[in-house]
Amino acid sequence: MTVPPAGPYGNYPYGPNTYGQDPYWGGQPQGGSYPPAYPPQQYPPGWPAGPYPPGPPPPGPGSKTPWLILAGLAVLGVILLVVILVIGLRGDNKSTTATSPATSAPTSQPFSQQTATGCTPNVSGGVQPIGDSISAGKLSFPTSAAPGWSAFSDDQNPNLIDAVGVGHEVAGADQWMMQAEVAITNFVTTMDVAAQASKLMQCVADGPGYAGSSPTLGPTKTSSITVDGVRAARVDADITIADSSRNVKGDSVTIIAVDTKPVTVFLGATPIGDATSRATVERVIEALKVNKS
Repeated sequence: MTVPPAGPYGNYPYGPNTYGQDPYWGGQPQGGSYPPAYPPQQYPPGWPAGPYPPGPPPPGPGSKTPWLILAGLAVLGVILLVVILVIGLRGDNKSTTATSPATSAPTSQPFSQQTATGCTPNVSGGVQPIGDSISAGKLSFPTSAAPGWSAFSDDQNPNLIDAVGVGHEVAGADQWMMQAEVAITNFVTTMDVAAQASKLMQCVADGPGYAGSSPTLGPTKTSSITVDGVRAARVDADITIADSSRNVKGDSVTIIAVDTKPVTVFLGATPIGDATSRATVERVIEALKVNKS
């Protein structure tokens, strides 16, 4: 298959940050003068003149100020009592609400991603493998089955979820790689493994791995097999390309759909006629394991 734009061996660091510092919005507030001072307080006739200590001036003869103060205090007392009662009632309502049983959050349904009946874009690449095992769903194989091949995350091939594998660039070819990977499919659960393997072969031939190379899917061979004791279906076919600039005829492709829940697949692609790389893919197939828990 063609080498993905970012390279064949998985995720790469992000490029440099092209954004500078955030602009400073607005400026410092402009200075200004305070409003002019208030004019001196004027007093009615009969009031003593002159400055007073902080607070209002002493009441004049016969003032009603004490009675007004007492009335104001009485009104404030009534208002304070009403506020206390309202706060108490609200507190009771909150306590009742807090003790009411909470409704449980909805849980995700199994197989919620298995909705496709035809070809779709890649759903997701898996986490970049770093250990001794390449796994997706319940299907896995050891990296030692393909010595010298490098682990990668596949976010290109169609209909695949959490796709990961190992790959190696084809010597002498232009931007072409051989690969062996595993993934979960997004096909509906009513499609049996034979139908899923056959459909995925068509989708891969029409997918981004052969985009711009004028691919042709040759005759397919379907067989029933078992993988680690689990029922599976295998489809083999050659996908030839008309783009001579690649310096490769195309790929011999093997797809195996395994009857796990949800269905998992193995995908292997090697240059047509390359017996050495084909032997590596067959060794990976023999090493496939199914998690039966």
